[in-house]
Amino acid sequence: MGQNPHYERDAVWGPMSYPARETIEAGQAPWKDHIYLAFWDAAHGVYGFFHWNSSPNHNTGKSQVTVMLGDRFHDLKEVLPASATHFASPSIDYDTRGTIRIEGNELQGQLGLEPRFVPIDYTGHKKILPELVPGKPLNHWQQGVRMTGHMTLGGARHEIDAFGFRTRTWGFRDDSLQFVEYFSLFACFPDFDISIMKFRHADGSMHTDGALVHRDGRNVRFDDMHIARDSAGSPLRITLDLLNGTRIVLKRLRRTANMWCPIGPPEREGQTFCAFDEFIEWESEDGSRGFGLNEQGIIRYVF
Repeated sequence: MGQNPHYERDAVWGPMSYPARETIEAGQAPWKDHIYLAFWDAAHGVYGFFHWNSSPNHNTGKSQVTVMLGDRFHDLKEVLPASATHFASPSIDYDTRGTIRIEGNELQGQLGLEPRFVPIDYTGHKKILPELVPGKPLNHWQQGVRMTGHMTLGGARHEIDAFGFRTRTWGFRDDSLQFVEYFSLFACFPDFDISIMKFRHADGSMHTDGALVHRDGRNVRFDDMHIARDSAGSPLRITLDLLNGTRIVLKRLRRTANMWCPIGPPEREGQTFCAFDEFIEWESEDGSRGFGLNEQGIIRYVF
């Protein structure tokens, strides 16, 4: 991480604080600086995600927070101009270093982030993310977080003490042309975090990468993932193969929330990327229990 001066903008977050592009040469493919932050506090019925897209040449720029606070659902989405270091729309402010402020008409809040363990690099290991421009890979990082603070929805204040995962992506990107299908899982357990993604590329080939990150700093890459689903296609059991020859089997205990995750432009004719998120409590074979979010993304070809 220290070899790239951009990563040193923030000593705590490293690549998660990578600056965005404000300009790009004319005629280039769509460029996106993308941030996704999922969080969950099952004890208090708090679930949600933040989503920032910043682009100098594509109409996907947006700032969004989607939350379930108790029995109330709220979605706030605003246009986001391209900015190098500060993702700020009229009601949602995020400086990429771990502080979020919300000042909407119905939803307000202030939240702070702390990293759990080390970040996971998806760019160079197995290169599972499809390229929009040949030879120009998407840079992608993920990291478990602790999120604390408060949100107020409709006058009701909710204290937040949540776990979650934060991602940072930058490069040439058009989801509806690249991501034929994928399944991703973020999960936080008492002593480790799991981050894994499996992509089906346009040629039908399957590609899996990710890591099991321990509290003591050990980082073991995943080799493959196998999913047993229920009759609606949601995961019941996930088997994770690690490169060191060991295996982790996760059994679904309960699904507590779900929501759509809009990623693309406000309107699109033709094939369109679609993503659906589920918050699930998992149990491993040794009895360890954790919580996480899985996302199922697929392109819809019927239009």
